[in-house]
Amino acid sequence: MTASGEEWTGPWDLVVVGHGAAGLSAAASFLERFEGGQPRVAVLDRAPFEERGGSTAWTSANFRLDDDGQLDPAWGKIVTETAGDEVNAGYVDTFYENCVDTLNWLRQNGVRTLTIRNAALPGMFSRHGYALQGGGRAFVEVFTELVQARGAQCFYEMDLVGLDREPGGPVTGVHARAADGSERHFAARAVVLACGGFEGDRQKLGQRFPGGETLDTVSRGTRVNTGRGIDAAVAIGAATAGDFSGSHLEPVDPRSEVTEPLVSSWFWGILVDPEGKRFMDEAATSFDMQFDFVAKEILARGGRAYAINDASVRSGNPYFEFLNATDVGPITADSIEELAEKLGLDAAALRQTVDEYNAASVDAPYDATALDNKHTVGIAPPKSHWAQPLTQAPFEAWPVGAQICFTFWGLKVDGTTHVLDTADRPIDGLHAAGEITGIFHGNVYPSGSSVLRSLTFGRIAGQEAAQALKAAALA
Repeated sequence: MTASGEEWTGPWDLVVVGHGAAGLSAAASFLERFEGGQPRVAVLDRAPFEERGGSTAWTSANFRLDDDGQLDPAWGKIVTETAGDEVNAGYVDTFYENCVDTLNWLRQNGVRTLTIRNAALPGMFSRHGYALQGGGRAFVEVFTELVQARGAQCFYEMDLVGLDREPGGPVTGVHARAADGSERHFAARAVVLACGGFEGDRQKLGQRFPGGETLDTVSRGTRVNTGRGIDAAVAIGAATAGDFSGSHLEPVDPRSEVTEPLVSSWFWGILVDPEGKRFMDEAATSFDMQFDFVAKEILARGGRAYAINDASVRSGNPYFEFLNATDVGPITADSIEELAEKLGLDAAALRQTVDEYNAASVDAPYDATALDNKHTVGIAPPKSHWAQPLTQAPFEAWPVGAQICFTFWGLKVDGTTHVLDTADRPIDGLHAAGEITGIFHGNVYPSGSSVLRSLTFGRIAGQEAAQALKAAALA
């Protein structure tokens, strides 16, 4: 509903700012754990009802689990190594200890998960694929009904303005602006911030890294994430964490208007810039990391590149159609020169790039299903795997740009979602979960973990808030 009349008046036992994986999980677990009568819970969404759910509603919700269905051990290793002295060890440990219970909890509450055999790409962490059946939208629909059935009220078109906090004391409420421009006050005993980073604010992005102001979001739902939750918490003394200029980007087809139109065929072919030259090792690491690196490098070089393949790469790759999720077909040609003309590139430059690449490819078997070590020698940049000479027509290309999924800088939390102040003390009554928390450093994100950690820590935030209110009542 959209707030009107006096229906927003408190006090509320819990106000959740955010309507995605973290927010709805927090509301559901709080309602489940609360003791002492029927709790009053408000869930605020900046979007209208028809577009509720933020980023979660648009994602396929893939999970970074290993072959045993546990959180991939490499996730913690990558996060720890890239964070160095700033690693949030308690957060990492809590994720490993709770993510499987969270998945079981989802299933118990009507959300189904899928296991897809042999869906992983070469060099990935698992030979299985795991995801929510129906993607993130299915979760949003099921859990919206669930929390409302348990007594929560959902308010849409509510834009966070600020938080109330007694000096040195607990958070006591939320100020939000309704669609009609009026300000609403939600007096609250506890607050969970689950409203994402600032990926939807191009001005802030441009202040953090070159080209950020040009970035569109991977999903339409992500555009409502403007960093208001971070700003509001910082204004009352919260500390921040995570890579200040870090973000998770994806390489996409700029011609497409569908959600997440990934272009990934460069993994087995080559990437060239607008001058027709290669500029990076297209297969330096496994796909779950490489596609982010590719998008960042493309953005740093002006935001446009071209993925080029030939008939031999396509015919020898069982993943080819799966990888290019764009709804716009490739640009094809019978020669490299013709392809260059269609792309608006210098024909001689592209011809030279392809010839040098072909000549540098070692004489070794090509295996698109494994890290085959068919590499280049004698050229810079090198290519570590799948350096298959591009000699067989038709040649094909996809334009590649970058879109943003989420930002890395956010609120500093302990291992159980309590927001910390600048002296590393928990702020009473304030929790944060999901992409609003600052965890990642070094501009490196192990993919397939965002929704899973949002669900896990959203659930923990609700539990912690309920437990704190119970302790306060006993005291």
